Amino acid sequence: MSEILFLATYPEIAQVAQKICTGSTDVAIEVARMDEAVKRAWEADRHGFYVLVSRGITTWKIRNSGIELPTVDVSIGGYDIIRAYFEAKKMGQRVGIVDVEEVISGLDSFEDVVQDEIVKYTCGNELEEVSKGIEYLRRHGVDVVMGKVAMANEAHRQGIASVVISSGFDAVRRSIDEARRVNAVRKQEMKKAEQFKAILEFTYDGIITLDNEGKITVFNKASEKMFGWKAEKALGKYITNVIPTANCQRLLETKQPEIGEILEIGNAKVVANRVPIVVDHKVEGVVTTFQQLERLLKLEGKVRRQLAERGLVAKYTFDDILGRSSVVKNAAALAKEYAGVDSTVLIYGQTGSGKEMFAHAIHNASQRKNEPFVAINCAALPESLLESELFGYVEGAFTGARKGGKAGMFETAHGGTLFLDEVGEMSPMLQARLLRVIEQGEVMRLGDSSIMPVNVRLIAATNRNLRKMVTEQEFREDLFYRLNVLSLKIPPLKERGEDILLIARGFLEEFCSRQGKPLGRFSTQAETILLNYDWPGNIRELRNTMERLAMRPWLGEIDPLSVRGALLLEEENIPELTLSRSAADVRQEMDEAKISFAERQVIEKVLKECYGNKVEAARRLGISRTTLWRRLQKNF
Repeated sequence: MSEILFLATYPEIAQVAQKICTGSTDVAIEVARMDEAVKRAWEADRHGFYVLVSRGITTWKIRNSGIELPTVDVSIGGYDIIRAYFEAKKMGQRVGIVDVEEVISGLDSFEDVVQDEIVKYTCGNELEEVSKGIEYLRRHGVDVVMGKVAMANEAHRQGIASVVISSGFDAVRRSIDEARRVNAVRKQEMKKAEQFKAILEFTYDGIITLDNEGKITVFNKASEKMFGWKAEKALGKYITNVIPTANCQRLLETKQPEIGEILEIGNAKVVANRVPIVVDHKVEGVVTTFQQLERLLKLEGKVRRQLAERGLVAKYTFDDILGRSSVVKNAAALAKEYAGVDSTVLIYGQTGSGKEMFAHAIHNASQRKNEPFVAINCAALPESLLESELFGYVEGAFTGARKGGKAGMFETAHGGTLFLDEVGEMSPMLQARLLRVIEQGEVMRLGDSSIMPVNVRLIAATNRNLRKMVTEQEFREDLFYRLNVLSLKIPPLKERGEDILLIARGFLEEFCSRQGKPLGRFSTQAETILLNYDWPGNIRELRNTMERLAMRPWLGEIDPLSVRGALLLEEENIPELTLSRSAADVRQEMDEAKISFAERQVIEKVLKECYGNKVEAARRLGISRTTLWRRLQKNF
């Protein structure tokens, strides 16, 4: 079906248009002018045409008739005027022209070329003005009048010869091309309008827009449900008459956006977000969105549950950090101050001293507490796997890459906190990539060429001396200073005094509760053993000790022997030997049992430090994975 209607004002121009449109169906061509063309234009609006093309006064009449369809005018070119002039000179000596300003203004240079004076009269598109123009030319002795069809007809009526300035091939082609361009833009605008309408009508948020007088211009279905007004009744009314307590109109004066204000409008509790519409530094209106508070709370709960299921929430707060010692209180106080800012934190501390717990607590006390908390142990994964986990990858980036790719830790933690544990174990190559992400705030997945901005707060932790590593060129100096913005040192357990007993009782209560076993009480001698022990594994070792202790029998009081056994200070796991073997055999088996027992303890400790990662454990032990597997089979 044709979408453009060409209303030709005379048959010759219709023939030119038909030549141009041969083989295409998007343009319909009809001959009609003046009031007849206006009538046809109204019919075209009802019959599915989207753009009109016409010429001269007919175009002017269509545009001023109230028709909303865009109308393209067939302009008059210089060649068209030259052709009409030489035709007029054949009919008389003195030539005049009556036309609009756009045509008349270009004739001065034309007169210089032809070295002839043309009598000119500038008029509007009203027929009365055209008639005055013809009379003016007649009084000034004009023999032939040039002009559009209306001018030529009026000249004939007043008894003067006339020549119609017809539009040539190029002018008609340009007008049809322009009509097609206008139609393409119209389709694009219609598509955008439909998208905007769909957004307005199917969003859960109430959306109300005002003009610069405070009158409602948009009132979507969600607003109807929230506030009990029908859109047709609300549109065009002042917002103060429809929803007085919405306070949207005050932005016309303040010019400042207002985000997250909780309002009670009728029976609805909503969160209002108001933004002024500013054009050329002037407020031309206001857009306000209303979100139901109840729905937001439900959505927040759902998001938090999903994050919890994915393990992307911080589990600990400062209340979970037990201890009354001054060193712990000072560390916790400093960490709380760090939680109030958004800078990178570097946490120092021995293995098992509670660095990750402090990282959790800092996140939960920060402004990012409702955003993801993502933790990764840089020592627990091989370099290639750690790289893909940190930065993500696209489909096909490497053999075994997941279909559809995978988001990295930085993307997952966007808006929240990324905790890099054991950052000192990171390879130089990954250190370089990490530095770039920190400096640029952008991440690129493996195998991808596009860059994605990320907003992440970094908390790093290490049990190594990074300054010494920088001196020995094992750690990048520039990365060290990027990470070491805020420093936090976690004291080892042996420096925390009475906190050892407090934490031990907490762990023991936890494990006894799981077994349904009554909680025991440490004897004075047992407490002394716990306080005097060096705790090389810190809190992690203390937890393991209490778990073993909970498996032992006691009657009310926990004696020193039980504590020593739980600390593995006794070789009570050596197997009993039969009397039938020789003394040499007995001594050999006892020696082997001691070695096996010690080896098992070392392997167990390293595996726990590596969170069960056998590849990393084998690396730390200096043996192959196969050897580690055989020793695990032997000792466990």
